Amino acid sequence: MSDAPRPPLSAPPPSHFTPSDAQRARGARFLALAARGGVLFDGAMGTQLYERGVFLNQCFEHSNVTQPALVKQVHRDYLEAGAQVLTTNTFGANRVKLARHGLADEVGRLNAEGVRLAREAAGEAALVAASVGPTGFSLAELSRGAWGGAKEALGEHIAAVAAAGADVLCLETFSVLQELELAVELALPTGLPVVALYTFQPSGLGAEGQRPAAVAQRLVDAGAHVIGSNCGGGPELLYQVTAPMVGLGRPVLAQANAGRPELIEGRSIYVANPEYFSVFGRRLLKAGVTLLGGCCGTTPQHVRRMASAVRMAQAVREGGAVEGARLEAVEPRAAPPRPRLWWDAGRVPLAERSALGARLARGEPVTSVELNPPAGFDLSRRVEAARELAAAGVTTVNIADGPRASLRVCNVAMARHLLDHTPLSPIVHVCCRDRSFLGLQSHLLGAHLQGVRNLVVITGDPPKMGPYPHSSGVYDLDSVELLRVLSGYNAGVDPAGKETPEPTAFVCATGAEPAAVDYERELRRLELKRDAGAVVVMTQPVYDPRQVERFLSDARGLGMPIMLGLCPLASYRNALFLHENVPGMRVPAPTLERMRAAEERGEGEAEGVRVAREALEAARGLVDGVYVMPPFGRHRLALQTLEGYITAPAPAPAPAPAPAPACSPGCGCHQGGA
Repeated sequence: MSDAPRPPLSAPPPSHFTPSDAQRARGARFLALAARGGVLFDGAMGTQLYERGVFLNQCFEHSNVTQPALVKQVHRDYLEAGAQVLTTNTFGANRVKLARHGLADEVGRLNAEGVRLAREAAGEAALVAASVGPTGFSLAELSRGAWGGAKEALGEHIAAVAAAGADVLCLETFSVLQELELAVELALPTGLPVVALYTFQPSGLGAEGQRPAAVAQRLVDAGAHVIGSNCGGGPELLYQVTAPMVGLGRPVLAQANAGRPELIEGRSIYVANPEYFSVFGRRLLKAGVTLLGGCCGTTPQHVRRMASAVRMAQAVREGGAVEGARLEAVEPRAAPPRPRLWWDAGRVPLAERSALGARLARGEPVTSVELNPPAGFDLSRRVEAARELAAAGVTTVNIADGPRASLRVCNVAMARHLLDHTPLSPIVHVCCRDRSFLGLQSHLLGAHLQGVRNLVVITGDPPKMGPYPHSSGVYDLDSVELLRVLSGYNAGVDPAGKETPEPTAFVCATGAEPAAVDYERELRRLELKRDAGAVVVMTQPVYDPRQVERFLSDARGLGMPIMLGLCPLASYRNALFLHENVPGMRVPAPTLERMRAAEERGEGEAEGVRVAREALEAARGLVDGVYVMPPFGRHRLALQTLEGYITAPAPAPAPAPAPAPACSPGCGCHQGGA
């Protein structure tokens, strides 16, 4: 059966509700925040109540009157973790579901208490979204005439939470699309913002085979103010189903489960690492999803990890870095005055700062290969690789900052070692993730003291899953903010406006994503980075020549040299991992198919090099350099990619023989075949 018919709604919900002035103001505030993006909902309520002693066979909503302190504590824990919107414990508080527990007459009281507890916990620090779930009727039951009962139950539920003072109506976990559309129609007359969340199957399709974009359009047509999805699966599924919802004129909310549940000692446990969860939160935001939250299995720890991604999304707006994920932090506020510095505004001319700066100043092409620190202390293989790259004509190497969240030698220490033992002047990544505002300054001034001048300044993705899952992202600054700080140091002024004893001589590069979902925002950000002090752009790898051409055409007007990022794929599995797990990396379906077919022939690595060389060839003459990120540190793959693009430097001329010294009489040096 497909699209079971639903009778048209002929009457408003059974209420003459009118929102209060406070509700109207908070509702307008929510819609403004949702439109701007970077809003964080809380996580699961039922999971938390279960873990804190409420048995699965009990009615969780009844806890609003039997254990109100416990419910309020869950709200407080989410607020402390960084949630900006608290969701009430009213998901199943409709007449149909409550009747199963003998509580059908408690609809009004349980919903009123649920809203009150969330409101008291939120105070002025967060908004309150009333959770309204499906009635529990199946699609078959609805198609056989249960629409009247569903309409009555949903209308009563919505009226109860609205009258109790909710700021937002969150219609969630509906797997019958027609029932969700009915709920939206019933909710709109309240005058409160309506969030409509559909739950997809593990396949990424709706219960009747609907694709995410089609579901999204129907929710928009129904009148929902915010659309999206929750439950159904972990962050991977939520990315798959919510990314296509972006671009329809409505903010999009994604609330993932903490992975899929596993049965452990008779209990359904969600085992996804919160750190793993936060990586996908970051990826969702970069895809254009504007609101995040958690569903089944998520905890305050998951929300705390997502808060760093939300903090970054807030920080990219003009007006400066955001210091926290509280609701107050996203309110408009005046930014401190900062000078708009042009890229060579430092007191040391660009050509005199480093060998890289000299090449950029002369307009010569630059080639860089990523060469990261080892897990231990032995740098001999890195030195050997750097010498091999230099001998082939590569002009520099760049060194990541804590790659893959594993413990590595500091990249500044490795850069100093390469300066001492190779002819290259390395570029070090500076990530805003791991150090506070003061720590970043100390770190970079120390790098300058050691002769490390070339930096690529990045905000950085949230800490990825590694051996230290409790490591947190700091993000006191984002990349634009840090570029401004470094430009000030180059001009001889510290962030407090005081003159420094002497100026620094940093050469600052920055990153860009030609395949960014919000492409216009990416270009605006790049202009801000240029004005903040970046002198060269190093792009993320791009596998679609059309995206490369578009970006190069649009970014050329900014007046900065552009280095094209290339990442030769090592295998089909490597390509799929990058596409699904690395924010900013998108491998088109045709390229994935090429890699799959090549791997079946035993030519996966060679095909990956061919793909990278094709991208380079398409951009030849349009870029000012190339930045190669070889997989798994295989620097020879970078040389294969650059073959024909670089030329080994000519050997230095042999020194002229020294003139013979003047002889004194009788020295004998010209006697007999001396």
